Amino acid sequence: MAGTTERETTSREREIGNELRRLRVRADLTAAELSKRVGFSASKISRLESGARGVTEVDATLFAANCKATRTEVLRLVRLINEVDDGHRLRTNDEQMALMINSETTASEIICYEPQVIPGLLQTEGYARALFHWLGKFVGETGEEAVRNRLNRQKLLRRADPPRLNAYIHEDVLRAQVAEPEVMHDQVLHLLFVSSEPHCALRVIPADRCPAGVFGPAFRLLLYRNHKPVIYTENQFTSLYLESPDELSGYRFVLDRVREVTLDTNGSRELLATVASHHEDIRSQRFTAAIEPAQRWQHSLQD
Repeated sequence: MAGTTERETTSREREIGNELRRLRVRADLTAAELSKRVGFSASKISRLESGARGVTEVDATLFAANCKATRTEVLRLVRLINEVDDGHRLRTNDEQMALMINSETTASEIICYEPQVIPGLLQTEGYARALFHWLGKFVGETGEEAVRNRLNRQKLLRRADPPRLNAYIHEDVLRAQVAEPEVMHDQVLHLLFVSSEPHCALRVIPADRCPAGVFGPAFRLLLYRNHKPVIYTENQFTSLYLESPDELSGYRFVLDRVREVTLDTNGSRELLATVASHHEDIRSQRFTAAIEPAQRWQHSLQD
């Protein structure tokens, strides 16, 4: 008898499974130990945590209770279970981090279009800190935690089996003075370095070929080997995950248009090097302007 093919799961099902796994790991329980407690087979535990098996409220409540979940955590699980899988999932930015991390770490390929800022997976520490400062949402220790979280997300690009990353970044993003010139110089050099990695492709959209933002806001297309693709986009307060075929088709069309105006790999690297030199020139000019008064004062004393 032929083996059964495991069905594709939705991002909602994977989010439920990831939350169940998080609760079990936090409780310091192996799948075998939890299996004995709740009376589920080990294979059922595995399928629940992978999202490959539909989760009922009873299963989730029993699972969570044996992992000492809080009432708030159980209610969130129940809400997720009762959500309709219609291809649209809205999350507040405060609650979407775990979902985003799981979505990125399980993807086989991530395609980014960014007309405003450097993509989070490619930001340096200094650039990320400056960006959060401009947003005004994170200050003090909270701001530093946000920076650490962003840098931790980037570890997936350095693991043994990283996803392929394709990033399309507008030239205006590279030239924008989000931070001090030395920070911007380091950021653009970092992009140049990352673009040499075999699993990272970075393409620049030249300013003279395409107005920034003409193709709409930033978005990411996440591709999986065994699951449906997902579009991720966000605004100031909410994040949206889209899986419906029509919307995926619409975003793929945008990517096709973007590719028509981007530089090739070599042209993109040349422009990155040019912009890095531009930021270094600004830094040098500022340094010279800062020391000139002191030099004139010294000369006046000698005279």
